[in-house]
Amino acid sequence: MNKLLTTLMTTSLLTVIGCFGVGAASADDTPAPPPPPADPGTAYALGGAHVMAIPYDEYIRQTGAHWFPGMKREKVDYPAGQIQGHVLERLLPGIGRVGEQIYPGIGLDGPSIGESVDVGAPNLQAAIRAGGPGRAMGLSEGALVLDAVKAQMANDPSAPPPDQLSFATFGDPIAKHPFGESFLTQMFPAGSVVPAMDYTVPAPVESQYHTDQFVSAYDSIADFPDRPDNLFALANSIVGLATGHTAVAFTNPSMVPPQNVRTTVNSRGATTTTYLIPEQHLPLVLPFKYLGFDEGTLNQLDAILLPRVNAGYSRNDDPATAPVQVDPVHGFDPLQITAPINEATFGGGGDAVSELINGALSLLSGNGH
Repeated sequence: MNKLLTTLMTTSLLTVIGCFGVGAASADDTPAPPPPPADPGTAYALGGAHVMAIPYDEYIRQTGAHWFPGMKREKVDYPAGQIQGHVLERLLPGIGRVGEQIYPGIGLDGPSIGESVDVGAPNLQAAIRAGGPGRAMGLSEGALVLDAVKAQMANDPSAPPPDQLSFATFGDPIAKHPFGESFLTQMFPAGSVVPAMDYTVPAPVESQYHTDQFVSAYDSIADFPDRPDNLFALANSIVGLATGHTAVAFTNPSMVPPQNVRTTVNSRGATTTTYLIPEQHLPLVLPFKYLGFDEGTLNQLDAILLPRVNAGYSRNDDPATAPVQVDPVHGFDPLQITAPINEATFGGGGDAVSELINGALSLLSGNGH
């Protein structure tokens, strides 16, 4: 699957490569901030969309593990519906049955994201109330469940007190943060229904609980350019979805420069701390790393593209306050940090689809196993 990801990212890159000019990449070598203290109690964990060929349970087990070590972990079940499942079954009734016969678990007739959140929210509430103090953690679609529960508990006198519960989101699809905001919140006003997702974008709610939100720089889901007419920024954010959206859950504090950590306080005195986590190279450049290009070449490509990409984000208008968004020294490599999780699950051929795709792509690229 890693090679498939590389191929997809490379294809995206070739659409804009002809427009290179001159610029300079940025990196930061200052020490990373220390990790937040590990919470006592339980980590109530929810994964993202349950897609084929992903080690779903292991992803949930590892989400936030480097940020909040030592916590007892409880998986909170919910349908984790896919956009493609919800839409395909409605466009082509019966395709779900056919898909299951070809590959069980493919999920072509799954529930919508909105339906999944409606199931996940009461499940998470029940787990929290039964399990006691801790922290709810959600990756991608799972973060939407956390957002729903925070809103439900905001004015609930029976909700756990703020010193007994906190939240952590990774790649939240409705994130609003000091560095920017998500695609959904930019494109859909509160109260509107996102068609393919069957999901109503909620209005912001003042929660009594502390939240840590982790965002991969340039992830189009959680960090969409606020100037999307900038085609460099738009293309880079689309590839950033493939590179950083899921992998951000497996990062660690050493990857975040201090200027990429910001805390806000709401009217109820609750804090939200945002961590904007840079990758080693621009998402548009990372495919070249996986194709074997040396670091010098990768840094030159970053230098060329970075000013054009960053012009798509107003946070970069003032260099004195702009965050570090590419860091070849401390930034994360998405494939590198997800590889141990995938290998622990699929190992020596445990996932047939991944092995078939890897084998085919090895032949196409001339690399044997």
